[in-house]
Amino acid sequence: MAQAIAELPNECCGLLAGTIEDSQTGDRIGRVVQRYPLVNVTASPKEFWSEPKGMFAAARDMRQRGLDVLAIYHSHPTSAPVPSRTDLERNYSPDVINLIISLISGEPDVRAWWLTEQDYREAEWEVR
Repeated sequence: MAQAIAELPNECCGLLAGTIEDSQTGDRIGRVVQRYPLVNVTASPKEFWSEPKGMFAAARDMRQRGLDVLAIYHSHPTSAPVPSRTDLERNYSPDVINLIISLISGEPDVRAWWLTEQDYREAEWEVR
């Protein structure tokens, strides 16, 4: 959230990486252990596009540390934390959660989504 506020008026973006574990109830739980803040090369309040060198460095570090991409995050400085048409079109993977941080009401509002090119559904998540 601090990155989203710091990069106003533009959208911020980044990756959350970690491990996926099976719980005692049979659920799969992602545990984030590393955040990779990325540069939004569009420098726009309406869209983001991650700078390629930063993405490559994050992927290399994750591979070396045995981590998986668990979530992509970005901010919506001027709209609700709901996926836009552009978010759906540029979706990284239907297997990776998308966290959207809205900054329209003063306090950051974060929601998580599973995206496909056609639609989206809200994801369950919690911070511990």
